[in-house]
Amino acid sequence: MTMKQQARDIEAARTRTARAQADAADPAASVWVNANAGTGKTHVLTLRVLRLLLAGTQPQRILCLTYTKAAAAEMSKRVFDQLASWVTAPGGALTAMLAEIIGSQPDAKLTAFARTLFTRAIETPGGLKVQTIHAFSERLLQRFPLEAGVPPGFKILDDEKGRELKARAIEGTLEAATARPGTPLASALSLIIRYAADSNFDELLSKAITERAWLDAASRINLGKSGDDFAAAEALLRSAFGIRKKVTSAELDAERANSLSASDIEVLRDHLAGGGKTDTGHSATLTRALSASQPEHRAEAVGDYFLIDKGNDTRASLMTKALAAARPDLLALAEAAQERFFQLTQEAKALRLVEASAALY
Repeated sequence: MTMKQQARDIEAARTRTARAQADAADPAASVWVNANAGTGKTHVLTLRVLRLLLAGTQPQRILCLTYTKAAAAEMSKRVFDQLASWVTAPGGALTAMLAEIIGSQPDAKLTAFARTLFTRAIETPGGLKVQTIHAFSERLLQRFPLEAGVPPGFKILDDEKGRELKARAIEGTLEAATARPGTPLASALSLIIRYAADSNFDELLSKAITERAWLDAASRINLGKSGDDFAAAEALLRSAFGIRKKVTSAELDAERANSLSASDIEVLRDHLAGGGKTDTGHSATLTRALSASQPEHRAEAVGDYFLIDKGNDTRASLMTKALAAARPDLLALAEAAQERFFQLTQEAKALRLVEASAALY
């Protein structure tokens, strides 16, 4: 492709773009513009507003909505800069500018009218409105609060005031929790701290507070219930996860630790000690279980024998074939205990999730 041909193609593309923008800016047409960033959407919107004004539309009847404050400010600046330039532009320059916008030569009447639009847009009550969707919605709610079901004279909470109120609420809650040991709130705090130790505690609470639908759902569950410990929410979660109503984490640890009696563990350990490398490794694990003084520690050691993948699956083989053939009864005992232990572990995991959720509520 030659340089001349390339230049002609570029010029043709510019002409097509200008024609498409002019069509989209025509106020007589209902238009949807879909284009990439930086391709002229704001320019088209500006042209459309200018053409509406030139066509005689009252400024207070024009509403431009954007999503961000920055976009609204940019749109407003472009429109008013253009209107301001028309006030002082020489006659020939103004005629050229208007011709480019409307696509035809303006007459003297339109040119004179264009010079008045800046003043009209500024001085007209209500004026030309270029604002965000949020600002428009706020204005609408303020004009019709009763119809919208909001308090008359309400104010929108800005970010700074919101952070201040949130910090005050968090501080008050923490003071109440630490001042009354043994209460549901104090217990919730001690549990949540375990999950927030490696992160910002305020950030955790702030994220929870922003989940309004989640919190509202928890509140609705507890409507009509006595107390403030969200007992009904916890009961619902226990039911959803298949957890027994009154069982505690300590009780589950005890049940897991006793899935095999101490005598059974001892017999199993001694039998595994006579096997291969894998068997002797399991024997050492069971020795650790026998020496554990706390149920949770014994359960942890037994779990290392029964389970794999961080407790998410059962170990496929609890002893080698030779040992299994020698004591099939002992293998059957171990496998039954393994299945029981796995089910209890799943319940314990679900209970930890439920307790953390209830504490966060």
